[in-house]
Amino acid sequence: MEYSTRPDRKVLGAAGEYTARLMIEEAGLRVLECNWRDGRRGELDIIALDDTDSAQAWTVIVEVRTRGGRGKGSALASVDPRKVARLRALTGAWCRQRGHLGSRVRIDVVALTLNARALRDWPTAPGSGVDLRTRGAQTLWLRGVQ
Repeated sequence: MEYSTRPDRKVLGAAGEYTARLMIEEAGLRVLECNWRDGRRGELDIIALDDTDSAQAWTVIVEVRTRGGRGKGSALASVDPRKVARLRALTGAWCRQRGHLGSRVRIDVVALTLNARALRDWPTAPGSGVDLRTRGAQTLWLRGVQ
């Protein structure tokens, strides 16, 4: 396998979304959609169904934030009130388009932060799913972001 010295932002982001999907599925949620776009308004990373409690099923919108190194702070630090407002607007658009108005919906954030050492010797094979937890990523899953 070939290795690069450091992944670019797109590759790191794709690895973050892959890792988040694994985490979500391991927790018993079912992924419904990935990378849903509302034109130029933005994208919802992952839409999942949480029916682990059959009495209270939720549609879960998951924002995945991935950061490499600590120069810009943690991945969670990149979720500010403006980002949450954008996620709410996109969630409303998705619900209208998919006929989910009035259903239980929550917004979660999965934040993955890697140190500089974890970014060395990055596999360059296209489409290779990299679970960032195996590279020492600090993971945080916040449920029900307000």
